[in-house]
Amino acid sequence: MQPLMSVESVNQDSKHTVRIAIDDAAVLLGAEEVDAMIQHLSYIRAAMRPEVPKALSRAQQYVLEMDPCWHSEKALLYDGAVLILRHSGLGWVGFALPAHSLQKLRDAMTQHLAALAEEHCLPN
Repeated sequence: MQPLMSVESVNQDSKHTVRIAIDDAAVLLGAEEVDAMIQHLSYIRAAMRPEVPKALSRAQQYVLEMDPCWHSEKALLYDGAVLILRHSGLGWVGFALPAHSLQKLRDAMTQHLAALAEEHCLPN
């Protein structure tokens, strides 16, 4: 029999915490501890099989971060760039993009901007 697990948001002494309970044991985690757990779990998940699918699923709903903060800089160790995006739940997540991926991203964003300009009659 698998242990029963629950995860819930609770207020403890006017602070938002997460309560994780497994069977009869429970722990309360603050924001910093939740951040550390998410980061640690992401490393573990990255090594698990099956891997996260490489293609988007149109059947799944994704969390949409509106106008996220971002940072970009030239990659130091190869021909490309590093793009770091801020997710309000996951924190800052970095992506190392080689030159060919940067070109594809540029082309896709250029198409989106052109479509927006056409829809709103904006000058290019």
